[in-house]
Amino acid sequence: MLYKTFRRNLKTCPFCKPVQKAILAKNSAFLTYALAPYHPYHLLILPKRHIVSFLKLNKSEQKDIDMLIRLGITKLHKLGMHNISVLVRDGSLRGVNKSITHLHYHLIPNTQIGDVDHAGRPRVILDSKQIEKLLKKLK
Repeated sequence: MLYKTFRRNLKTCPFCKPVQKAILAKNSAFLTYALAPYHPYHLLILPKRHIVSFLKLNKSEQKDIDMLIRLGITKLHKLGMHNISVLVRDGSLRGVNKSITHLHYHLIPNTQIGDVDHAGRPRVILDSKQIEKLLKKLK
C-alpha cells in the first residue's frame, strides 16, 4: 500500500494505538520501526501520550525519549549504520509536509539531507541581509 493511501484512510492517530511492535519501551515512550521507511533501518521514537509539541513534554517523557534516541542510535551503530539523521516532527499539519499530528522522532541512517530545500528547490546560501532579518526575528 502506498503511504499516501495509508494516511488518507486514517480515522485515528496511528501512533496512539500503533500496529508496529516496540523494539524497546520505557514508561512514557517507545522505539519502533517506521512502517513507511526512508531507509530499511529507519526507526521511530514515539511518546505514548498523544502530544503534538516537543514543548509540552514533561521531564519523565523527555528523559525516556532521550534514552531511546541514544539506545536506537547505539543499535544502528551495531548494525554498521554510522551516518544517522535525527528528525523531530513537532506541531500540527497546517501548511506543511507532515503526515501525523503526534510528536515523533525519526532515526534515519544514511539519508542525504543536502542540496534541496523542503520544497525540492536547490538550497541557496543566505546573504547578509537575510541573515540580519533572520537573527532579528529569532532574538
